[in-house]
Amino acid sequence: MRTHSLNKRFHLVCSFIVLLSVILVVGLYYLQIVYNQKYKLCSDRNRIRVTHLLPKRGRILTADGQVIAWNIHKYRLIMERCSKGDFTKNMQLLSGKISLSQDDILSLEQKYKSRARFMVIKDELSWQEYVNISMMFFKFNNISIENGYIRGYPAPLVYSHITGYVSQNNQLQLQTGKSGIESYCNEKLTGTLGSLQTEINVLGKTIRHLSREDPTDGEDLTLTIDSKLQEYVHGLMSEHKAGGCVVMNLKGEILAIVSIPSYDANMLAGKMTHAQWQSISQNSLYPLMNRVTSCAYPPGSIFKIVVAYAALCEGVIDANTTVFCGGGIKQDGHTFHCWNRGGHGKVNVRDALSYSCDCFFFEIAKKIGIDCIVKYAKLFGYGAVTGVELAGEVAGLLPDHSWKFLKYGTTWKPFETMIAGIGQGALLATLIQSAVMMARLYSENFDLSPTLLPVKTCRAEDKINTRVGSILKEALHQVCVKGTAANSCKVSYGIAGKTGSSQVRKLKKNMVGIDQTKIEWKYRDHAFFVGVAPYPKVDYVVAVFVEHGGGGARVAAPIARKIFDWLIVGVK
Repeated sequence: MRTHSLNKRFHLVCSFIVLLSVILVVGLYYLQIVYNQKYKLCSDRNRIRVTHLLPKRGRILTADGQVIAWNIHKYRLIMERCSKGDFTKNMQLLSGKISLSQDDILSLEQKYKSRARFMVIKDELSWQEYVNISMMFFKFNNISIENGYIRGYPAPLVYSHITGYVSQNNQLQLQTGKSGIESYCNEKLTGTLGSLQTEINVLGKTIRHLSREDPTDGEDLTLTIDSKLQEYVHGLMSEHKAGGCVVMNLKGEILAIVSIPSYDANMLAGKMTHAQWQSISQNSLYPLMNRVTSCAYPPGSIFKIVVAYAALCEGVIDANTTVFCGGGIKQDGHTFHCWNRGGHGKVNVRDALSYSCDCFFFEIAKKIGIDCIVKYAKLFGYGAVTGVELAGEVAGLLPDHSWKFLKYGTTWKPFETMIAGIGQGALLATLIQSAVMMARLYSENFDLSPTLLPVKTCRAEDKINTRVGSILKEALHQVCVKGTAANSCKVSYGIAGKTGSSQVRKLKKNMVGIDQTKIEWKYRDHAFFVGVAPYPKVDYVVAVFVEHGGGGARVAAPIARKIFDWLIVGVK
């Protein structure tokens, strides 16, 4: 009986040992086989520090070699997750060695409590702070200094709407373009991250480097911009509250592009105070908006070029067709006045463009219809983005029957076609679209597109009607010889162009014909001029827009004349 009891106990103990052995083996299997990668990763994370090696962002240069966006080296102080004791010790050692405000210290304490893996103690160390920390670096635990870069703009006001600005990821410190060519060409400029694997001990100090993968720097971009011309145009436009100007050649290469008011790109690329951000974001003139590419306005009389081209191509008129202008036309129960209330008398298409007769274009717009106008406007580049390498470009608006019905649920009226025929009403266009329109007309190439990057060839698969084009070119030259721009653009080397004024509100009867300088600034007409020179062998296109300038002939055309003088005869 006793022997039987002992055997039973023996078997029970053996069974228990076998069970424990099985559990142990299964546990080891899961630890070493099933969860091998998980625990290896945890171990590696404790002993291996992976540091991202930042690439240099590509520089941006002008055609004549001036750097307009570059990189400035900086040192960043990092603390990895550590014990409360190490955190307190590190902060005590840093006291007096680097400048940290009370708000900075409180912010770091909050980050520590959130158990963030990495904390940026200070993003940009001064040289003296870097030296102070380096001399006592052996005393710190879990502290490291990383190399990095901040974006710098040597002439931020002159080039702000070309370069745009960047922001950076606080964790990786990788800069990302937010506007301008910084955003449009961000992938090329950014490059790729590298990495450095370092083995560390329990105190976070480096034992050895395990592996290194070098970063690939971003590409430099050389633009078509002429730095001296850009500075000159910026100076001219800065005499006005708001506006824009673009200068390009007949290949579509942009030589200068200015939007006023501009902004300090360095301020936006760095750490801004709340007051600094408010000074930009709450500015009533909206300095962040590029008035050349990102703002659409009624183009005014500039659009008459498109309407004239459409009418001539469709055979609705010829070069000798005349319309009588008595100062106004009645339509749909209203009288639509010409800007010259006394009328122009009998005018043909050349005269109508030279003197910007509204009545002539009222009549021919009605004859060809809005759909035909829209068709030809698209050929000249209106109603779609031009594709220039600047983020935020808008397409403008070419209104027609379907647009009116979808937006308002009503039918299109004949008077709306008349208004569109003189570039007013719901019609909207950007300044760069008007510049492209002139470039396409004079290059005789509907495929031309504007660019900030050099082009070798300019395709001409879709050419304009040369017969019609020659009529318009002659008429636009007469604009600057005897027409609306004669006072400012009658020059020996020859300018051809078109003035334009765009109303911002319906005028009362007692305000018709009043001097624009006597009207409150925000109610004045917008002023436009698009022109080419020298004539007839054209090299350059200039488009000028002065917001609430009052009149294209009086304000915008003289600016274009000065730019042409600078380009062709060297007058400054």
